[in-house]
Amino acid sequence: MSSERYVEAVDYLQRRLWHDLPIVPVERALQGRIRALLAHFGDPHLGGDGRAYGRLPVLHVGGSAGKGSTATIAASVLQAAGLRSGLYTSPHLQTFIERIRVDERLIAPEDFADTVLGLEPLVRRMHLEVLDGVGFGRPALVEVAFATGIKHFADEGCDAAVIEVGLGGRTDCTNVFDVKPVTLLTNVDYEHRERLGWTLPAIAREKAALIAGGETVVTGATRPEALPVIEARCAERGSPLWRLGREVRARVRSADAGGSVFDLRTPLGALAGLRLPLAGAHQVTNAALAIAAAQECARAIGGEVRADAVREGLARVQISGRLELMSQAPRVLLDSAHNPVEARRLAEALEAHESGAGRGRRRRLHLVVGILADKDQPAMVRALARVADGVVVTRPPLEERAGDPLHTVELFERALGRARVRYEASPDAALDCALAAAAPNDVVCVTGTMFLVGALRGRWVPERQILRRRSAALPPA
Repeated sequence: MSSERYVEAVDYLQRRLWHDLPIVPVERALQGRIRALLAHFGDPHLGGDGRAYGRLPVLHVGGSAGKGSTATIAASVLQAAGLRSGLYTSPHLQTFIERIRVDERLIAPEDFADTVLGLEPLVRRMHLEVLDGVGFGRPALVEVAFATGIKHFADEGCDAAVIEVGLGGRTDCTNVFDVKPVTLLTNVDYEHRERLGWTLPAIAREKAALIAGGETVVTGATRPEALPVIEARCAERGSPLWRLGREVRARVRSADAGGSVFDLRTPLGALAGLRLPLAGAHQVTNAALAIAAAQECARAIGGEVRADAVREGLARVQISGRLELMSQAPRVLLDSAHNPVEARRLAEALEAHESGAGRGRRRRLHLVVGILADKDQPAMVRALARVADGVVVTRPPLEERAGDPLHTVELFERALGRARVRYEASPDAALDCALAAAAPNDVVCVTGTMFLVGALRGRWVPERQILRRRSAALPPA
């Protein structure tokens, strides 16, 4: 592999398409730009071959939190059922090819580079056209990445693809599937209010716009301000609705730091004693929704997800940067919680499974935290401070959105006192500081944004290793 060409492609995306060229606002462009890219590839997302769902049946995953985990679990279950399964998630943790995988194998770096760099003439033409008042201008970074993923899934002959929504739904670049077997909405909570709206019903409407009509909708949304919006959209579009706690029910039998055992009932059957190797009660909810959606997706395209496939799919699921254990003594965990609902879930999991309560001396919890300026920092700090014994705040490695990390420091100091909060501008120095303060029995958790988690994960899994192995999983011990 020529690493130089892959580096060139990533640089083209991150510099040219993110920073250098101006872009038409998405509210005006909507899906115009991404449809132009997909048309360039022969519209692999549309029908035309006589199958009900075209060449690429899609399980579409939106929501406020848990999208990536839910999508990953669903793809793993579909693969275990014998279906060649594509998975598109966004953003990546360490390197771009993590966004695109087929049956757990990341797209080859050279294929990614060929597709991205091959689009340059089209991108230039789209940019020049808008200067003449035609079209919607050059595509955004996320649009090129998503189009590359769809092309790869079509080239690989995927039986189905699990697609994670980027932001919201109505204006998201993934909202191009007019016919699909399943739409999954994990939940609805306050997030990106400047883009999605200032009330839960407004945010729910943005997300419910993913529902094309006719597909089965699976949702974990339970808040009374949001669920009626989804129910109304389903009724309007003629989409059957499976709701968590009603049509989909999960009951946890046991849970610890290694995962959970739970029972599940969906409209397609009951399963008992399922083992999920992911920590946190929220992951059981994600798994329940993912299994129900995978069952229905397979059924809709003429397949079947049997009980053994569910168990196999759960057993081998791995999710980087989600309560991911990197080392022992002290235990080092990485969790890319980046909004209030995810911060609350992380705090609950740390308190339940990592504090050591009930097992003798309580473990101390040391947090390394970097929160982007455009996030709800006060709400995230309230959630995390509740379980932290000490916090090292650092500057998130995303300059244009990092803001002033000293504001985060002030929020933690108000909650914990100055003696328990430190600031280190360098993420590496911040991690070193937390490790130096931790006893062998303690826990160090890095959190606040995927960009921070991805940067520090490289200590254990270098980017060059991911590119070589085409897997982001931890290497065997």
